[in-house]
Amino acid sequence: MNKALTRNISISFILILALFAAGCASQGGQDYTRNQERRAMTVQRGVVTDVRIVNVSEDSTMLGPSMGGVAGGVLGSLIGGGSGRVLGAVGGAAVGALGGAAVEKQVRDKQAYQLFVKLDSGGELAVVQDMDISFQSGDRVQVLTSSDGKTRVQH
Repeated sequence: MNKALTRNISISFILILALFAAGCASQGGQDYTRNQERRAMTVQRGVVTDVRIVNVSEDSTMLGPSMGGVAGGVLGSLIGGGSGRVLGAVGGAAVGALGGAAVEKQVRDKQAYQLFVKLDSGGELAVVQDMDISFQSGDRVQVLTSSDGKTRVQH
C-alpha cells in the first residue's frame, strides 16, 4: 500500500471518529440550548421516590455503516488483482458496514437515570435524564418543564 493512500485512509478514520464524538454530545440536567434561554418554565417541587439506571439507545444515523462500508470497500479493493479486487472491495464493504454499525451503536448508546418523583401537589411523574447530577430516594427536587414539554429534575 503506498504512503499517500495509507495517509488518506488514516485521515478518513480520524474524521469518522470526530463525527461520532460530535454525535455523542448530549444535553444533561444542567445544560440548556440557546433557544431555551430566557423562556419561562413551570416549576414543581417534590421528593424522589425511586432512582433506576436505564439504557438509552439513539436511532442509527447510518453514518457508521456508510463510512465503514466506504472504508472497507477501499481497503478491500487493495487485495488481489482483476476480479479478486472486485470481490475484495465487495467483501470489504460488507465487513466495513457491519463494523461501522457496531461502532456507531457503541458510541450512541448510554445509561441514564429514570427518576420517579412524588410531587407536593399530589401527582407523580417519571423523568429520564443524563447521569450528570446524582440523585437518591428522599432527595427534595425541582421539576422544570418547558413550554415544549421538555422536563428536567434538579436539586
